[in-house]
Amino acid sequence: MNVSIVVPAHNEAANIRRVLTALLEQKTSVAQILEIVVVASGCTDDTANVAREVGRGRPGMHVHVQERREGKVAAINMYLRRRDPRAEVIVLCSADLDVKPDVVEKMVTFLRDHARVGMVGGRPVPNNDASHLVGRMVHLLWELHHRVSLEVPKMGEIVAFRAPLVEHVVDEASIEDIVRSKGYALGYVSDAIVTNHGPETLGEYFEQRRRIARGHYWLEFAFGYEVATLERGLLAKTTVRLARDQNREGRLALAAAIGTEVAARMLGFWDARVVGGKHRTWQVLQSTKTLGDQANGVGAPVAEERPRRLSARPEHPKDSP
Repeated sequence: MNVSIVVPAHNEAANIRRVLTALLEQKTSVAQILEIVVVASGCTDDTANVAREVGRGRPGMHVHVQERREGKVAAINMYLRRRDPRAEVIVLCSADLDVKPDVVEKMVTFLRDHARVGMVGGRPVPNNDASHLVGRMVHLLWELHHRVSLEVPKMGEIVAFRAPLVEHVVDEASIEDIVRSKGYALGYVSDAIVTNHGPETLGEYFEQRRRIARGHYWLEFAFGYEVATLERGLLAKTTVRLARDQNREGRLALAAAIGTEVAARMLGFWDARVVGGKHRTWQVLQSTKTLGDQANGVGAPVAEERPRRLSARPEHPKDSP
């Protein structure tokens, strides 16, 4: 299946080489990666230049620059207007991830083997230090999301969807709604693992949860679509089961995470219902942009002597103005 990958990025100079290297190093058989597109949105650092350096000599790599930061949704829509029209599957990948070499293949294979599934998500696993309270809260949060997704898939840091289904988005989570409104189901590929880094301070953790809640509540109000983690019964049942598996420290961290989540959702509800407005560009949460030391060559300069050539675009790509 022909695949196009988009990486929206704002001030990701520290991470963009890592994620692009990982995407170039994907081991594929079912997936035919036609292009990798970076949309550098309002960057004030070297994100675009680093991405161009990685893409030098690779005709399937493209860097689009938005001079003004308009938010992730605008970056995705810019990409959708310019993507390779041959793509059957679109992979949307956050710029601050470490991607295992089989992730794209596993997600695309799942779509090939499940004709009625229109969108799948991989499994994000944080690399935060779980010996500290906030780090343990981050780990518990993503474990909770994993368990919820095993029952009702919830999309996250990396997703893949059938390209013909989505022409325009109004919110990241709206892709789920679009896919389901066209009669397709969602899938969760739990062994398609990516590494991310959650907030390291309680303030940033709260701010991240608040902005996510705002987006989810706005989607529910605007379109009547409820993401899996807004289903109270499923969330409560999964939280109780998770609590049973924890030691004393884990239960304390889970209690802190629950309290923070309740407060964040209350303010997120206020933001969506009272403040309103469907788009907002947020301040970057700096501690989430540190994936740690570059290891095993990931994030290091790409070796020029063995370039990974992607399939070239057609001579006259179907671009929209």
